[in-house]
Amino acid sequence: MNDDNSRQYYDDEIDLRQLFKSLKERSRFIFTFTGVVTLLAIGYVLSLTAPPTQYKVEATFLKPSESSVIRLNQYSLLNETANTAESVFSKFLTTLNSPVLQRDLFDDDGYLKRLQKEGESIVDVDKYITEFTKSLSITKNKETAGVVLPHILSTESSNPDVVSEFLDAILTKADKETINYFINTQKLKITNRLKEITTERQLLLTKSKQDRQSQIKRIKEADNQKLIEINNKIDAARLIAKTERMNEIVTLKDAAALAASLNIIESNLNQLNKGTNNMNSNIAIQSGTNLPDWYLFGETALLKMIDSLESRASDDPYIPELAILDNQLKEINNNTLLQTLEQRLDDSPFIAEISLLDIETIKLESIRPDSTDISAMQLYQAATSEIIPTKSKNRLIIALAFIGSFMLSILLVFLMNAFKEEDVTSIQKGK
Repeated sequence: MNDDNSRQYYDDEIDLRQLFKSLKERSRFIFTFTGVVTLLAIGYVLSLTAPPTQYKVEATFLKPSESSVIRLNQYSLLNETANTAESVFSKFLTTLNSPVLQRDLFDDDGYLKRLQKEGESIVDVDKYITEFTKSLSITKNKETAGVVLPHILSTESSNPDVVSEFLDAILTKADKETINYFINTQKLKITNRLKEITTERQLLLTKSKQDRQSQIKRIKEADNQKLIEINNKIDAARLIAKTERMNEIVTLKDAAALAASLNIIESNLNQLNKGTNNMNSNIAIQSGTNLPDWYLFGETALLKMIDSLESRASDDPYIPELAILDNQLKEINNNTLLQTLEQRLDDSPFIAEISLLDIETIKLESIRPDSTDISAMQLYQAATSEIIPTKSKNRLIIALAFIGSFMLSILLVFLMNAFKEEDVTSIQKGK
């Protein structure tokens, strides 16, 4: 067994010696192959065009100043939540991130042509612009130890001047659109409130007119009722007066007939206060007693009185309360309150709420939202650029070519030796 191990060790030693011997014999091939491949790699590297220098372009900005927020809030309506620096800045960042805003600026100011290299042809413009806008990034910094760090808008490009201008322009545009958003929102709220006030005012006027018309109707109904009552009183007074007149006519006719039967033709008014008795009539007239009409007036006067009462056209002049009732009728027919209500053309002076709405309208119309001296951010530093250091891969390519070709040459030597031994073995067997 020891003899077998010794033989195996001897054979391995012979094989290693043979291996190194073969490598030595083929050293010229190894170095030649390695050198040629390495030279080819060096030639390839030298033929490569140097890539354009890349720049990192970035602009820094902060939240809006307190003065801008205060000026923006001076246009706030009553009972409206005031804007804060955080809310304004949040809206600014949202606007800044808008692909539509970025694309519009890119198209309107011709940045595609300015970024396009001389002789370069862009097949898919939309894809180029989309990739460019997607390369924009915003670094949102927070406060560190009480120090507010600025936000950073950055991208990479081989054309730093144009891209720097683009970053400054997009910050300006986003700032302007953000402020315009708040200003236009205020204008819209003012417009809507003015429309609401107009509607409320119209409703108040309509209600007031309806109330006034209802009041007019109530007054007319009350006046009509009063007129009916007064007319009833007038009719009753006239009826009473007529009845009294007819009764008096009957009374006077009876007295005239009695005077005629007693042959008292003329009046005996001269007999008053004489205290004597008229012996021609068989009636004793005592001093101080009421004399009957037939005796006092006589037939002739009584007949004239009857004729006068019968020919009377109206009893109105003989009804004392009729004048009072007529005056009441005139007051009702000339109701000044009713006339005033019917002739009123504008109810607004009599509505307290309309005065308040008019005051609010004047205040709202006096507001003129303006974006002057208002900003949604503070530009901390305009866009600047710096070269992005790049590591050259030329040495790595050459080193890999050298190592790879060297190892490949050794592998080829092993393969050539293996084929050579097989050929020798075959020849020996053939003998």
